[in-house]
Amino acid sequence: MSPTVSVVLPVYNGRALLEVNLPILLRATRGRNGLEVIIVDDGSVDGTAEFLKARFPEIVLVALSSNQGVIRARNAGVAAATGEILYFLDSDVQVREGFLDPVREAFSDPSMFAVGSREVSSQTGGKIIVATPFFRFGLFGHRYVVREIPRHSFLAPFVPTSHAAYSRHKLLSLGGFDDLYRPIYWEDVDLCYRAWQHGWRVIIEPASVADHALQGTTRRLYSPVTIQSIYWKNRFLFIWKNLRDRALLAEHLVWLPLLLLGLPVVRGRAVLRGFAGALGQLSEALGKRRRDAGKPAVSDREILNMFTRRA
Repeated sequence: MSPTVSVVLPVYNGRALLEVNLPILLRATRGRNGLEVIIVDDGSVDGTAEFLKARFPEIVLVALSSNQGVIRARNAGVAAATGEILYFLDSDVQVREGFLDPVREAFSDPSMFAVGSREVSSQTGGKIIVATPFFRFGLFGHRYVVREIPRHSFLAPFVPTSHAAYSRHKLLSLGGFDDLYRPIYWEDVDLCYRAWQHGWRVIIEPASVADHALQGTTRRLYSPVTIQSIYWKNRFLFIWKNLRDRALLAEHLVWLPLLLLGLPVVRGRAVLRGFAGALGQLSEALGKRRRDAGKPAVSDREILNMFTRRA
């Protein structure tokens, strides 16, 4: 019997996108047993909630009284969901027919944590863009490699939550999406990294396809400098919270003064703004680090080596 699925879609002032993309989602999932569609309205002021109630009474609507940010909106969707699999979508994503069946099949593996759909956008050019993690100059990062579309699923360091499914049980055991990374960025990387530390699997399934128009709310809510500042804040917090290898952590601390002197020259003042923001959340990050204390099943170096070899 196929596992039950909850499709969770957070939205903020996204009525125009939902008018186009929600009917496509409902057609692609029509007639499938054990499936629910949950829309989390994150305090929209464009009439999104009223529009959904009038046009799509079949969906489950979770209406937040004020804008909480996408991380908290996703967690609100998790709390309302009943499915064994949670498939997250962004409002600017159009799923393709049959996107869900290979995802469901992948979760027959008991070690599966997350399954990402293959993204199609103007940036992919008929190929697939694969993230490869690295640790250099004391910092975690990801480079992106363009490759031909593989015939079979493949391991991934993380999957973007704009079009990916998670095991509800495993996600809840990790505490959901970590609000440390508020308001955006790195929360999906963090979640999948901790899953790998537990020895669970994260894959991309090319047979599941989603068109990403890249017209979400981030650029409407934040300036480019603010977006970069948030990115750097969360990049530092990710290391302080998750890095367990003592040698790699020492390398980070040795390089940190030089990074703070040199990176702003090439990356702009957003680096220093991000570092200041990360310092403001340092105690919170260390508290969560202590909460997750213990030797991981898979080490930092093992995770890095796994994907470095594939690159």
